[in-house]
Formats: sequence, C-alpha cells, structure tokens
Amino acid sequence: MRNHKRLLLALLPLAFFALCLLPNTALAQSGKYVFDENNTLTQDEFNQLETQGAQYADKYHTGVYLLFTNSMGPDEDSGSGKRDFARKYYESNKLGEGSGKEGILFVVATQSRKYVTIKHYDDKAKDPFSNDSVNDLESDAKSYLKKDKWYDAGNSYYEDVGVYLDCFARTGKQWTKPHTVTTIIKIAATILIPLMIALLVVRSEKNAMLTARMQTEAGNYLDSTSVNLRVSNDVFVNRTMSIVPIPKNDSSSSDSDSGWSDMGGGFSGSDGGDF
Repeated sequence: MRNHKRLLLALLPLAFFALCLLPNTALAQSGKYVFDENNTLTQDEFNQLETQGAQYADKYHTGVYLLFTNSMGPDEDSGSGKRDFARKYYESNKLGEGSGKEGILFVVATQSRKYVTIKHYDDKAKDPFSNDSVNDLESDAKSYLKKDKWYDAGNSYYEDVGVYLDCFARTGKQWTKPHTVTTIIKIAATILIPLMIALLVVRSEKNAMLTARMQTEAGNYLDSTSVNLRVSNDVFVNRTMSIVPIPKNDSSSSDSDSGWSDMGGGFSGSDGGDF
C-alpha cells in the first residue's frame, strides 16, 4: 500500500504536466451565450461578449449565441453541412430563450476558416432577423475573420444584432437593406421630376412667343393660285424599328432569398461561406 502511495505521488507532477499539454479544447470557455471551444478569446474578451449576449436576452427575450470551434465536420464544404452542424449544436446544448427556444447562432470554424448562421423561431411573426440582416452581419464579421481578429468579428456580430433587435422592437418589422433602385426613384421623384416640369413650362412659354412655324408638307410652301394639286401622297423612304424586350417575371427566385434555406422545425439558416 505504501509503495502505491509513493507511486501516485510520483505520478502527480507528470499528470499535471500532461494536463498542460492537452489541446485547447480542454480549456474551452463555455458561457451561456458564448462558446469558445479552442480558447480563441482572452478571458476579458470572452466576458465582454458574454455580457452583451446576456443584455440582449434580458431586454429582447431572444438568445444571441456565438460559437468558436475548429471545424464543422466532414460536410462543412456544403451549405447544408454547415447548417446541420449548427442545428445539432443548438439542439444538443438546449440553446434558445423562452418556451419557443428562440434565438440566433453564429458559428466560426477558425481552423477550417468557415462560418454559418442559423436561427430558430417557430412563430415567424416573432423573428426579428431578415435574410438581408443576416447577410449583412456575416459580411461585416467576415472582414475581421479574414484578418484573424476573432474578438472584433464577434463584437461586430453582437453590435449588428443589437441594431436589428432594436429596429424590430421599435417598428415591429424586420430590418431590410435599402435598395439602390428604390433610392434613385425617391431622389428622382423629389428633385428631378419637379425640375423637368419647370423646364417644360419655360420651353412651352418660349415656343408660344414664336410666330413662324415650320411646315411639314411641301404643298404648304406653294402659292394657292399657282398650282392645282389633284393628288397628294406622302412616301416614306426610310423605316426604323425599335424592339424593347420585356423582362421575364420569375416568381420562383428572389435576390433577398439567395443563400438562405428553411430547415424545418422553426430553423432556417444561411449557406455560410469561407474567409
């Protein structure tokens, strides 16, 4: 027995040394809203993001989750593979606020350099995140992910989500990205159209002051007593044809729905991407 105790005491330093050599996943930081499986964030960075998630849950009653992991499995090259990974993580960790388990999850695979976003809302009327908003938050975060600025990417994600949640709370509508064509039409309606009307009025007044008028028929330039025309015909020697194609109305596709899939069971998600 004494020899066994001595052996255990001798092995304790070796066990401690082996623990220090374990991969970072053994030192994973796991909060309620932020999950850092490969110890990507410092403790202070982790605490700041975790605090933001807690504030959103308290104010808006929705879960805003962030996961840093190494990879999303063997099927992560496809959008469905990334979405399935995120969904399994969401369900296995019992994420989501309230009885409806409502929330959004942004997954970043730092080793395979991929990302994806999913959300869960059984009642679509309670969903504060439009496809446009998710596309934008991914784009903003991606600019930091490319530079391996993990905290900045996470902070960008939480800041964007805060904007979308606030918009939905104030207006009851999802945030949507302003379209360039719509903006141009509004500018034209408020500035260009009144200007064109003014120009037309001025031109009309100017034309009313002119007494001479150009005639369109040769007979109008003849003296009425000099020639008696029995037949008068207009012959066009040139013809111009303009063809304007009518755009097809394809109701099966929409720019705002590109790269977004309904996964069933209240889940939907982006195709994600690489960085």
